[in-house]
Amino acid sequence: MSKKSLNIEFVEYDSTNGLDKDLLTLINCAEDNLQNAYAPYSNFKVSAVCKMENGEIIAGTNQENGAYPSGLCAERVAVFAAKSKFPNQNIDKIVITTEQSNTFPVSPCGACRQVLIEYEITQNQPIELILKSGNSKIWKFKSIADILPFAFDGSSILKKWQIHKYLF
Repeated sequence: MSKKSLNIEFVEYDSTNGLDKDLLTLINCAEDNLQNAYAPYSNFKVSAVCKMENGEIIAGTNQENGAYPSGLCAERVAVFAAKSKFPNQNIDKIVITTEQSNTFPVSPCGACRQVLIEYEITQNQPIELILKSGNSKIWKFKSIADILPFAFDGSSILKKWQIHKYLF
């Protein structure tokens, strides 16, 4: 038996002071976009903004539905829209914001983490992640892998399927 440890590095900002203009623009865009969230059940509005490698900015918000779980999180709305509109462009950054003021930002749910890591793996390039909730501190991660270090990447399914298709 051996004991292992895992370190996760990120940058923490106390406020938007000192952020570069590009990042501040993305945070402001995400915060402005919160008004488009459809969250009549939870009243927990979330906005996500993707910056593509071509400079395009794609925004998404959470979309709830009375027939739970038919809704969708803001992160997946933004990423799916971004990759639908620009399928050959990499996602450089994603900013995720909420209205709730917390000491620390709210992080993506497990399903959103899995979707985000899938695109990061597929594009073979890190997606920078920025999290902010109301007037919380701002957390900036270099990669989605930083918040999902033991990610499931689907490679075992693909290999199994490739073998399986030859059996029939």
